[in-house]
Amino acid sequence: MQYRWFHEIDGELRQEMKGLRWLLIRKEDLPKATPAWMFAELDGTLIGVEHKGSSFESGVHNRAIHLLLVDDSTGITGITKVVTEGTLEEHIW
Repeated sequence: MQYRWFHEIDGELRQEMKGLRWLLIRKEDLPKATPAWMFAELDGTLIGVEHKGSSFESGVHNRAIHLLLVDDSTGITGITKVVTEGTLEEHIW
């Protein structure tokens, strides 16, 4: 499965995302990941977000998330798959 963590990308974002099935994003990287969301949707890359350790605030960005790892999934909607155990890598498809 072709995936990459957003925080590990140090080159040109769009070029680095070419051919990825998944782009995985840590909660601390969400504020600077807006371009990644946009490119992922255009290029067909799926987005996974690791958000353990703090509560997840649902919003318009939910529609761009395909996999979300949280401590508590109560009240989270609009995301293809929400999990509370394991790692993102264990749940990507």
